[in-house]
Amino acid sequence: MTDVDVDPERNELSRWLADETLRLCQIPSVTGDEAALCDDLEARLGRLAAAGQPLTIRRLGNTLLVQRLRRPGRPLVGLFGHSDTVKPAASQPLRIDEAAGRVYGCGASDMKGGLAVMLRLLAEADALPYDLLCVFYDKEEGPAADSGILPLCQPEGGAPSPLAALDLALCLEPTDGEIHAGCIGGLQALVTARGRRAHSARPWQGDNAIYAALPLLERLRDRKRREVRVGGLPFYEVLTATTAATQNSRNVVPDRFVLNLNYRFAPDKEPARARAELLDFIGPGYDVEIVDEAPPGAVRLDAPLLRDWLARTGLAVAAKQAWTDVARLTALGLCAVNFGPGDTAEAHQANESVSVAALARACRLLREIAR
Repeated sequence: MTDVDVDPERNELSRWLADETLRLCQIPSVTGDEAALCDDLEARLGRLAAAGQPLTIRRLGNTLLVQRLRRPGRPLVGLFGHSDTVKPAASQPLRIDEAAGRVYGCGASDMKGGLAVMLRLLAEADALPYDLLCVFYDKEEGPAADSGILPLCQPEGGAPSPLAALDLALCLEPTDGEIHAGCIGGLQALVTARGRRAHSARPWQGDNAIYAALPLLERLRDRKRREVRVGGLPFYEVLTATTAATQNSRNVVPDRFVLNLNYRFAPDKEPARARAELLDFIGPGYDVEIVDEAPPGAVRLDAPLLRDWLARTGLAVAAKQAWTDVARLTALGLCAVNFGPGDTAEAHQANESVSVAALARACRLLREIAR
């Protein structure tokens, strides 16, 4: 590979991560169909534990909680990676390109490359200067309420969440090798414009619901992104129409036209305020149903462990202009950020890939979180 270091250890690490990422991509795991990949991960980690790595493995549905047994005086670092992907494109390559130094596959960047890094660190857990907890969870790409991470964020029989002891949490979402702090919140709303049904040959006898939505569509078209700075980082609030549909025959004037609006809002805003602002923007004359809601993630860069790591590595810090499970983790009071080897521009692409050099760099940096 052109991007593999001549150092033997780095060369071995790069090849291991490339091979493992491809292997994970070869196991389909579209949202809702993660069982086969979870089985594979559980068996692989079980063999690691049987070989002497002091790991505990707990499975909840298709989510795995894997932890190195605690050692006195060691900080506890959590790594989080979702096992599901979007549906692959028909043209998606599945291979290692040695010349380009990239692994191609659905989920390579988002985020099976991150899972490969987690597996490598678990294999090295005994040698790390911190204790490691890894969560491989399902259904991240689907509705927020279905995510496999949710049970781990809840108290268990009166005890706190098993994640509560973490000194630092990192979601290995694609971040271009930077630290992405916080994350924007999201609302999905179905907005219905009403009309009156008629024969398309005599449209004057009806009232076309599509045309009733034109004032709203024009305001959406003209709405500019709004920059909001939180913790010194720029987040952008955007409101976008993402789907539009009628349910009538082609020779019928529609009496119902439904838009899906996707509202992304900054970390300084509670969902209730975001809902109120969305309803105010839509205005009267439409039926509105909020169908999905995800709170934003707080900008948390205050943990001593994180501050020291940033100072030693010089990692760039940017805002996370997307929703991630950092929102759930900061809601637990944890210091949590996004840091992963994937490319943000590669996520969900038809020819998704990840850089082998980025995989190895992320693994080396994560080894150095604590001294």
